[in-house]
Amino acid sequence: MQLNKIFILCIFLVFISSCGKSKNIEIMFEDGFLYSSQNQIISELKKSNSKQEIKNTLVSQDWIKDFKINFRIDGNVKIYIFSKIPLFVWNDAFYVDENINTFKFDETEHNLISVFCPSNQIEDAKKLVEYLNNLQLETKFSFIKLDFKYSSGWTLFSENNITIKFGKDISSTRLNSFKQSLNYVYENKSIPSMIDLRYKDGVALNYGK
Repeated sequence: MQLNKIFILCIFLVFISSCGKSKNIEIMFEDGFLYSSQNQIISELKKSNSKQEIKNTLVSQDWIKDFKINFRIDGNVKIYIFSKIPLFVWNDAFYVDENINTFKFDETEHNLISVFCPSNQIEDAKKLVEYLNNLQLETKFSFIKLDFKYSSGWTLFSENNITIKFGKDISSTRLNSFKQSLNYVYENKSIPSMIDLRYKDGVALNYGK
């Protein structure tokens, strides 16, 4: 589920014409090919006719974390692009990275958790998603959706149709109860429809439909 960082060097050679002279632009995606937007930026750079246009094109891309441009004496250009790495998809509209930077969700498939919550709950969403990504269990559970409502708190949905209710409390104690519950379910080979962690004195397992 966690997005694996791809450190494959992706080099694209594109050609533009500037001041009547052909110039070679070499683009290096340092984090690999992650977004469909990367195809778009290659196309836009082909149309660039000046150094400023190249910079403006790069700055306009919200998925770019940083970039370096080497303008050579011979007129050729080498660009290093560093991408923001998404942690989850927020409200089907934005990616969110580990620094809680938001940038447009371009619907590229990353097998990320879809989080639905108001903006004032993003910190807690990040905490939960990072916990899930680092969770070490005896078996693999795949989580696809995390939802927050003011009336009931956080609810997590797994790929195998388990609903986990955290409530509004995502303390370390509750997270530990969550992990123990999943291990218990695995050991007993009995998958409940719901795991309710909102009780102070224990956990409720519901095997109804």
